[in-house]
Amino acid sequence: MNIFSDAAVPLLQLTLTEILLNILLSFVLGLLVALVHRYTSRGKAVSSSFLHTLVILSMVVALVMMVIGNSIARAFSLVGALSIIRFRTVVKENRDIAFVFFALAAGMAAGVGNYPIAIYGVTLILLLLLAMDFVRFGVAPAGVYMMRFQRIPEDTERDDVIKVLEKLTSSHTHLSVKTVKMGAFIEHSFLIRLKRGVSEQQVVTQLSALEGMERVTMLAEEGETEV
Repeated sequence: MNIFSDAAVPLLQLTLTEILLNILLSFVLGLLVALVHRYTSRGKAVSSSFLHTLVILSMVVALVMMVIGNSIARAFSLVGALSIIRFRTVVKENRDIAFVFFALAAGMAAGVGNYPIAIYGVTLILLLLLAMDFVRFGVAPAGVYMMRFQRIPEDTERDDVIKVLEKLTSSHTHLSVKTVKMGAFIEHSFLIRLKRGVSEQQVVTQLSALEGMERVTMLAEEGETEV
């Protein structure tokens, strides 16, 4: 008596048309997921390899679901076979991980032939993602920066810095102060919002010209300007 044979139920009998339709649908859904990821990642470096991976992953998962069918034995065998694969690529953002799971889910829905969930579910999620991108959900207001500068201990007075900030920013908040490089410098941190028409380069240039200023760094949501 074979325990796996007893546990297994008859495999899904798929026609050639159904197989082709499932793979094609998984390709289209994976492609849409990749395109939305690319569109909502404007201003960021997106690897073409990662976009290709989303599409391939969706199709492969659909194929795997058709291979497994309703068989518990094949499911366990496949898990054991895939456990030898090691992925060493580091995912840069948590958001990318979510898109990987999204592609997986799309491929699973297409692979089992659940077309309403595959089409309507994926389409709805994609529309919601586009809506979040349109309203810039979670994006920091424009012109807001984290600014840090280092000065030698003899020049730690902030009056001249405050004068520059009052001229170039609409608001500024002193966050912290600490010593760096074994006390050779004192580092101040500010949260600032630039006035309309003022660039971060103007702030960096004017602060760097102050006496005793060693280093000025501005951190924004999308990048960093450093002098």
